[in-house]
Amino acid sequence: MRKFYAILAAALISVCSFASKDVVPSDAVLADYYDQGNVCVCIFVPADMACNDMVITGSFNEWSSTVANCVPFEAVEGYDGWYVASFEPEAEPSEADGICAKPIMLDVDGNFNWEYQVGAATAIRGGVQVVQGAYAGEIDLKHYGTDAPNVYTVDAWKQNPCTAIYHNYNVTVVSNGCGGYVVPFIVGGMNGWTFQQMQYSSAKTVEYGGVPTYEISFKAAEGTPYQIVSGKLNDSGEMEVDPGWNDDSYMQMLVDGAWVRIPGEDGDNQLTHENPNIVWDLRVDTLQWARCDETPAEHVVFAVNLPVENRPEAVEIIGGFDGWAGTAMELLNTGWHFVELEAKANQFFKFRGAGSWDVELELYNAENDEWAKIADNQLVFGELWSDDTYKGTPCKWIELDFSDPAVARWTTADGIEDVVLTVEAKKVMVDGVMYIVRDNKLYNIQGTQVR
Repeated sequence: MRKFYAILAAALISVCSFASKDVVPSDAVLADYYDQGNVCVCIFVPADMACNDMVITGSFNEWSSTVANCVPFEAVEGYDGWYVASFEPEAEPSEADGICAKPIMLDVDGNFNWEYQVGAATAIRGGVQVVQGAYAGEIDLKHYGTDAPNVYTVDAWKQNPCTAIYHNYNVTVVSNGCGGYVVPFIVGGMNGWTFQQMQYSSAKTVEYGGVPTYEISFKAAEGTPYQIVSGKLNDSGEMEVDPGWNDDSYMQMLVDGAWVRIPGEDGDNQLTHENPNIVWDLRVDTLQWARCDETPAEHVVFAVNLPVENRPEAVEIIGGFDGWAGTAMELLNTGWHFVELEAKANQFFKFRGAGSWDVELELYNAENDEWAKIADNQLVFGELWSDDTYKGTPCKWIELDFSDPAVARWTTADGIEDVVLTVEAKKVMVDGVMYIVRDNKLYNIQGTQVR
């Protein structure tokens, strides 16, 4: 079988090229492109519909949507606009359906997108039937033999990438801590329907009042479908989509009193916004993760014994119950803090210095011999609380003891150092901000060099 190591450009024209769908390559010409016993598919694609590379997928490769697992189309030499692909049929094709396949136009970046499959075609010769597929405009190529090429013209793609309008998009997700998710992933036509982790944005987090916020930027055509899915940590401590959640991990919207995947046909969002900056704020009442439930919040009391060394002057608890804004804790005595709040089971939380992520509590994992911030330990109320009363009020009482310095410690952001004032160092005010000058270098008040 002839090996196709690269897809030739759509504009390949030989000296004796024919530029018409009416001049069809003969079986003898196409015989050079496949071995007997293989399926040969030859298509004509008008010039205004052939802007990118093309592949074919089908029952022979279990309908793979990975470009490397599909078979590329190659331009037929001497026949402008004609392309051919050859592949081995599956061992036992369906008696009813034969061998089904679909030509696919890749996007501008060479990614697979089901939206760019053939939408209408006309059979010319061979054992090919064009039939209506599961969705309007889609077709299946059904082949009942391998003794001759299957030839037809592509009349339309389901969505034509050659006429698509591309924009640069920025998608932002403002978290709410509900459902126990850790970080959002985006999946859609722009990335070949692979799960792509969104990145935490410190700037956006500040913009949205300290609520953990994630974003991702990409280029895509208008109308490209996508979904946003919640992820979590796997056993190795890496972010991943939890396959056990399935549909429960998707975002959903309240429509006519019912929660549905957001929005659009089959639950796919469409990149059709005139404003390319798209924000999904999960703190609003009409948006949530599918995993969220209607469990009412309960009165909760935290009593926490925190390590004294390097402890910030003011400590707060922060989590899904307060929109990750931070709730101040009152110091009872050395090391012990408490706070009352309304919270639901399975919400996440952590401890930090008031109003700042520079000082945060982390725990030691003896098994891995490493320190990790407390959020990575997935502490959830359901594992910790018990019924009790506080000042005569029924509540869920949570008592945690992190005072052992071998188990818990406070950490500070990289680059912060203790500054010892000497004769050579002095404090100065610059535009109303206090700095430290030492050895002709400027430091902020925490000791990080700024100039």
